[in-house]
Parts: sequence; C-alpha cells; structure tokens
Amino acid sequence: MKRQPGRGAGGGVSCPRVILRRNLVRSLHEGHPWLFREALEIPPGLPAGTVVDVVQRDGRFVARGLFDPGSPLAVRVYSLLPEEPLDEELVGRRLAGALAARRGLLQPDRTTAYRWCNGEGDFLPGVVLDRYGPLVVLRLDGEAVRSLRPAIGQAVRLLGAPDGVRALVERARHGVAELLWGEAPAGPVEVLEHGHRFAVDVLAGQKTGFFLDQRENRRLVGELARGLSVANLFAYTGGFSVYAARGGARRVETVDLARPAIDAARENFRRNGLPLEAHGFFAEDAFAWLDRTVASRTRYDLVIVDPPSFAPSAEALPRALAAYTDLFARALAVVVPGGLLAAASCSSHVDERAFLGVLKEAGRRVRRPLRLLGLAGQPADHPVPPGFPEGRYLKFAVLRADCRDA
Repeated sequence: MKRQPGRGAGGGVSCPRVILRRNLVRSLHEGHPWLFREALEIPPGLPAGTVVDVVQRDGRFVARGLFDPGSPLAVRVYSLLPEEPLDEELVGRRLAGALAARRGLLQPDRTTAYRWCNGEGDFLPGVVLDRYGPLVVLRLDGEAVRSLRPAIGQAVRLLGAPDGVRALVERARHGVAELLWGEAPAGPVEVLEHGHRFAVDVLAGQKTGFFLDQRENRRLVGELARGLSVANLFAYTGGFSVYAARGGARRVETVDLARPAIDAARENFRRNGLPLEAHGFFAEDAFAWLDRTVASRTRYDLVIVDPPSFAPSAEALPRALAAYTDLFARALAVVVPGGLLAAASCSSHVDERAFLGVLKEAGRRVRRPLRLLGLAGQPADHPVPPGFPEGRYLKFAVLRADCRDA
C-alpha cells in the first residue's frame, strides 16, 4: 500500500483526499464498494495503490480506499471508519474473518475446494482467494490492489499453515501463474467436491483452475439426472457431466471446443470410477454440435448450457442478449418434450430480469412453453453485499420445456 511522504493509512494520520462530486454516501453505507472517476475530484500525481480518504465537499470523512489512476474504477473502498487504518493488520483480519465464515459451510472430508475470499463480499475488494486442497490461488483485480499482495501472502501463510496450505500461487488475468511461496505443483491437483474427484490445473486452467461458483448447481444436476440422457455444452473439464453420471444418468454427452478440456473431462470420469464407453466426449464447437444434433433428430432429457460470458462490458449487452437467445433456443430444440434445460449466465451485465427475458424469448422462438423450476446463483462461499448488485453475476435456471400443439 503506497503512501505519500508524511502520510499514512488512517488511524489518526491523514491520507490524501479525494472529494465526492456526487451524492453517493448512502450507496457506500449500503455496501457498494466502488467509486468511478467521474464521481470524484482527484488531486494530481497520486500513484496506483495510494490509500486515500473519500470526503464530502465540507471535508467530512466518508470512506477509505485504494486509488487506481489507470482504471475508470478509481477507488475501491475498504473501510467506512475514519479510525481504521488500511494496513496489513486490516488485510489479515479480513482474511481471518473470511476463513472463519467458511467453516461449517462445507464438509472438509468431502469438499476440499472452495473460495476463501470473494473480494467485495468479504470486504477486500479486488481480492479473490481460491483453495484447492494444499494450494491457494490468488487473483487481484487492478494495479492498485496489487499493493496488498505482500500483506495477503503473509496472512495466507499464517492462517493456512495450520490447515495444511503449502503454497500460494497468483494467477494474473492474462493467465500467467507466479508462485508467491511454497512449492509449485508438478501437475494437476486432485480435489474433492461433495465427494466427487476432480483434477484441477491451478497454473493454466480457466479462472483459478475450476468454476467453484457452480458447485451447488452441479450438485442439483446430479440430483436431477438419474435415469436421464444428458448433454453438457461448454463443459470445460466435465464438472456437470461427472455429477450427472454419478447421479445415475444413463448417458452423458460432454461437449467443449478445447481438446485439452475434453481430455481432462475423460480423466475426471476415470478418477470417479465412471465407465468411459458408456458416455460421449466431443471436442467440438457447441453451436456446430447443436446443428448436427438437430439434423440427426437426437434429443436429450436434460441439456446443460453454461457458456462463457457473452457481455464483458455494458456496451456488449445488446449483442450478448441476442447471442444468449439464439443459444438457448438452439438448445431447447434438442430437449425432449417435457425435458429439462439447465441454462446459465455468468455475465454481470446481464441481470436476472434480462436473463429470464432471454429464456422466455428463446422458448417463444421454438414454440416451447417453459416452466421455471428453480433459479439459483453463487454458493455461500461467494457472498455479496446486498447493496452491490454487480456481484450477483451468476444465474442458473432449471426449466421444464413442454411442447405447444401445432
């Protein structure tokens, strides 16, 4: 955490001040931790990672955070208390609280992979820590937040050592992995999730190696799949597929464009004692697979569609909604009458109302009346402040697809 000469991080020592130009005090007090550049008057010359006090025009303290000159998101807020320093002790305290909050959520003998710190939801904006057995993977969002890296590394070492943590790896957004301390894994790390075994590549896999936010939705799919034929699109390393097969599905088709992901899915089937010959694995574009399946008149009792984010920005939202509508309509075309569609969106710019609107339009296009059986999001180890709707990015809907009479 960078400090100006003669300035500190609070606790009775003044910090550089940025002035609120907009009336956002209530929003901050309700838990929204972001302040964008246009909402602030910022003194020149502040480097990334400077601890700043956000004040009203009359000088009254509002919040304390980290400044990022290179981002439209100029200040992430870490405290609303003028007497609370933004320092190593705060970071350690927040990570200890986050770890304590996870105890009791999961059975440690059946689940060894979970999110330790969910950034804004654990009052450490921009900081993500994911636990994979003996390893912890760190992701930092933005240059300013990188000033917290030494404090995070020290806290993870102290808090994780008694619980068997042996290494900390940082994953940059461009995919490069850096070992911060401990011993790097020689290959994929095996973890348990509700008793299911998965090999996770923490050094090169997507996100931090696995999509931990879909854990409870995978369990739901496992409960629904008994006796069904299942297709899993954008399957990555086959998380939903393993749950479905172990849940008693009579056949599971796993589809992903990336050949290494499909190879990893096969390996995950082997680790769980599932017969490969009873199921199908396709390194193929999901849209091409859907077109081929429609043409062959093959249909499935349950189709799972968990695509990557189609809306990386607000500007991309119209195109994203059109793409989701087209994808879900195509998926519905391969669902048997009365069968199930499990559809997901991880786009934070697509809110729940827009997501349900997309599903409604998809059903209309293919003349399939839909009944929403359930709508879920992130699990309990991915908490979100109530006043921070951007954090509720994941939507997961299970729908029954009927047929309209011609």
